Amino acid sequence: MRGRWRWVGLAFLLVFDLWWRLHTVGPTIRTRWGVDLWPATRGAAEPLDCDESAYAYIGRRIARGDVLYRDLTENKPPGGYWLYALAVSVGGATEWTVRLLPIPFVLATLVLVWWLALRLHGPGAAFLAGLTFALASTDPFLFGNGANMEHFLNLFSTAALAVMVATWGRSGRAGLITAGACVGAACLVKQVAFTHGLVFAVALLCRKRPLPARAADLGALAGGFGLVWALAVGILVAQGAGWSAYEDIVRYGAALATDTPPDPHAPPFLVRWITGNAAPSGALPPPFGKTDYLVWWGLGTWPLWLAALPALLWVGFAPGTTPARRLLAAWTLSAWVQVALPRLFWPHYYLLPVPGLAVAVAVALADAVGRARGRGRAGISWGFLALGFALGPGGTATLQVREYLLVPPEELTIRDKGGRQWVALRDLGRDLKRRSSLWTEPRLFVWGWQSPLFIYSEMDGVSRHFFADPLLKAYATSNHPLIRPRIEEILRDLRARPPALIFAGDPPFPALARFLSERYLPVQPMPGGRGLWVERDKYGAFVARGLRKDE
Repeated sequence: MRGRWRWVGLAFLLVFDLWWRLHTVGPTIRTRWGVDLWPATRGAAEPLDCDESAYAYIGRRIARGDVLYRDLTENKPPGGYWLYALAVSVGGATEWTVRLLPIPFVLATLVLVWWLALRLHGPGAAFLAGLTFALASTDPFLFGNGANMEHFLNLFSTAALAVMVATWGRSGRAGLITAGACVGAACLVKQVAFTHGLVFAVALLCRKRPLPARAADLGALAGGFGLVWALAVGILVAQGAGWSAYEDIVRYGAALATDTPPDPHAPPFLVRWITGNAAPSGALPPPFGKTDYLVWWGLGTWPLWLAALPALLWVGFAPGTTPARRLLAAWTLSAWVQVALPRLFWPHYYLLPVPGLAVAVAVALADAVGRARGRGRAGISWGFLALGFALGPGGTATLQVREYLLVPPEELTIRDKGGRQWVALRDLGRDLKRRSSLWTEPRLFVWGWQSPLFIYSEMDGVSRHFFADPLLKAYATSNHPLIRPRIEEILRDLRARPPALIFAGDPPFPALARFLSERYLPVQPMPGGRGLWVERDKYGAFVARGLRKDE
């Protein structure tokens, strides 16, 4: 009977997590099917942000036959983009598709989190770990209710940890090959996942086995990793994108982390690791300071992070702890390091440690409860410790109900993801789609991060450089060896196929400003040349079409 109830608990967690995550598209479900299952669904669904839109745009182009890196440039490995392309090929590059995309990955990760806690303690810890993960992995302050790449990475990384735990101490090396392949798959999403491979390698080296056996273990782990990457490299080379992929992933990806200048008044690196991004003025987000620029990534999960500090110490160093528990603690710390490696500190990076935090806190709480039972006075201190651990998941649940479930989805993005800009870009993109019928095959160029315009307008770009990342913008007027060729390529693409519309989200660099003045007119001009520009010969019709009341 007890074994049956654990499966009932897992089924409940999966259904709950599905319902919980779908709150962000509750208004769409209400409009389409007349079903309203959430307490706050007024208004529209949450719009796509710049990252989600960029990934969906790449997926759309790949689904139409374009090749990543050769026809579209990006600085991350191809795994996440291929997953987006698969989803888009099935459901189209729409807001609905993007919102549904992370759900199977999050649910699969929840199962792994549940299993890890079950293995490390028992059913009670498993249920609590799964529930904690469901709440924290959807946290809007971490952009968890979106379709960020971290959801894909977490599935593969957590799978690697689960395989290592399941096969630790067993004979044979099939599990090590599988774990290496899972780490390789995670690194195909984001390079930073390599730190998990280092953790596993150190753990294997520390096992009490003959040196040749340890070397063979490392070889098996590395072999699984290499098989995945060999397959991916083979695909890219066969597509004629091998060298372009090297330039984008290895050279440009490294430069993005090392050469991107911090804001002039940015706080020290270690401070940003805790606070996230500061305002350009250097002001830190609450509770560390006062700024209207960004919110603190930890506002929705800070009780869990506080409880995780002693929990990780407990599972890693408590008397009688096991190798599996030590692996969990080291894996979680490795994920915390991954947050810092890109040096950009966007909120979604902080999703990476969440699976480990959920398991560690649940296991530590279950241990404390077990030690508090039947020990008289000695159990009182353990009871207080259990209460302290319980405040982590409990406080996080309270915050998530207040800050996520009871907030209308469109309001989530306004409050937690940088303001009303994403709502405005959705409205503008849909308006551009309506007006784009003035052209036969309209195309769009965006100088900035306003990639939602590509999705909501359904227009494609004219250059493989469609997203102006911080490094590109910072060195657009310099002779940076990686940026100057990109700027020149952008200008060649613009002159070869002048787009119908150009949106300058950032002030255009001088050569782009000259190109705009030659061929385009601004709609509602903004300081520094920012804003929407329209081809001169269509400008009158474009503006008039926006003024007609009957359209």
